[in-house]
Amino acid sequence: MTATKPPLPSNSFCILPWMHIFADEKGVMYPCCRSVGSQLPNREATGQGRIYKIQDLDGIEEGWNSAYMRKLRQEMLVGERPLPCARCYMYEDLGMKSHRQSQNEQYVEQIDALVSRTSQDGRVPLELQSVDIRLGNLCNLRCRMCSPQSSKALIQEWADLHGVKATHPYFEELRQLDWFAQPAFWEIFEKYSTKIERLHFAGGEPLLIAPMFDFLERLIKLDRARNIMISYNTNLTVLPQRVFELWPHFRTVRITVSLDGFGDINSFIRYPSHWPTIDQNLKSLDREVDNLNCTGGLAFNTTVQIYNIFHLDKFIDYTADSFINFEAPNLSILSFPEHLSIRILPQEIKDQLSIKLKTFSQTRVEQWQEKWGKEQAETLAAAIDGIVEHMMSGDSQHLIPEFLRWCQHQDQFRKQNVLDVVAELAPLFK
Repeated sequence: MTATKPPLPSNSFCILPWMHIFADEKGVMYPCCRSVGSQLPNREATGQGRIYKIQDLDGIEEGWNSAYMRKLRQEMLVGERPLPCARCYMYEDLGMKSHRQSQNEQYVEQIDALVSRTSQDGRVPLELQSVDIRLGNLCNLRCRMCSPQSSKALIQEWADLHGVKATHPYFEELRQLDWFAQPAFWEIFEKYSTKIERLHFAGGEPLLIAPMFDFLERLIKLDRARNIMISYNTNLTVLPQRVFELWPHFRTVRITVSLDGFGDINSFIRYPSHWPTIDQNLKSLDREVDNLNCTGGLAFNTTVQIYNIFHLDKFIDYTADSFINFEAPNLSILSFPEHLSIRILPQEIKDQLSIKLKTFSQTRVEQWQEKWGKEQAETLAAAIDGIVEHMMSGDSQHLIPEFLRWCQHQDQFRKQNVLDVVAELAPLFK
């Protein structure tokens, strides 16, 4: 007999505000990584007051039960949808599986105990189990949908695009996102992380950041590593030797590879990545899964946008045919910048894509079930349906001129031509 899962406190509830913290590239705290797009960070009061940063001496302690976080917990308990969490609710309304739902499933056995410790005003004890940190903006790529906050390599390109000097104060701040490299930060972190079970790193590109590896060594010396699952979002352009030395000391490791297409599509979007190198690293990771202690899983995350929507089928076929240990790809809908949204496409092109994607999903679903199992296959099929619904339910053709402006600037700056890679976009240039 299958055990019955305990009911959630409400239909909008998420476990993360009771046991998790997230910090972006600047150290600014949000409820989780999916809430960054809301541009509603954790602060003293909604829309005003101090913004809490994880590297501040009292940032974690004060931010944990700020007025912002107390209000968010109270709203979730009564079934309201907090504004910072709109992205997850959007996915669910499209029939796609959200991060909220995944996390509730993962921690379902702890929900009742954690919620029972909530005070009437929304306060909960500070006992972190999960931490997600963006380690600044050091990155070796200049992805088309990215910004200098996530990759300082984009500063000159953005300055030229916006007609300002690269020495503008906005860019100067982004050149110096090194708060995580300060010993004082790791001392603060160690103080509040004695019970963490999961530690997630992203960037920038976390596998390029030496302080991350140094911190792993500290956790090993403190005898905490064996209790912690570490996980990463990485472009996998590099696979350093230190991962072979350090990852086996941890309870388990999970890797999510950010990949936005097959072959030239990925190299175009995630410039200047080298596809043969990425393909080789992916296959090495798949082959060395046990030696690297990657028993927590190997995954792909793909940001669905105007540059890859036409060849999404080829990418999914590649993931299904090329690997043994990777899960079905997770498909995320691009929300920023809006001019790269699939909603800007003309209706005739949308209609053609809708037929193509739905037909592709229907003809592959049995293969996906054999490859990844029923649950992952159904989640992937639902994601494709949700992407189509999202594309068809909004018209953003007014952003086509902005798309052309950005695309032509990036093409010129990178000595590329979008139509050499995505010929299907030719009608937008007429």
